[in-house]
Amino acid sequence: MTGTHLYETGAGFAVLVALCAIATYLTRWPAILLGRTWRPSPRIARTFSYIPIGVFAAMVAPAVVWHPATAGHLDWAFLSATLVALVVALLTKKPLWAMVGGVLTIAVWHAL
Repeated sequence: MTGTHLYETGAGFAVLVALCAIATYLTRWPAILLGRTWRPSPRIARTFSYIPIGVFAAMVAPAVVWHPATAGHLDWAFLSATLVALVVALLTKKPLWAMVGGVLTIAVWHAL
């Protein structure tokens, strides 16, 4: 196996998938157990409701500021698409239209 990583072999890939499945299960297991017996207060439930938005923002923000295709340079197509998507989302309150606006903005930039 010189020069080959373990995950590149069939058995190694199966082990990798199994370890990822175990890790995913273990991160969800405490919440599943707690969900049966513990009910959070309204304040804690409201706080938990913001977590997906925070995770999404953490995934999107780096791509806006530093996109791999631009090698770290500010790309006006991505920045303007983000701004258009933000404005459309604020006006319509519909994620689909915000995505369409952002994609169309990038398409226009690439057509120029």
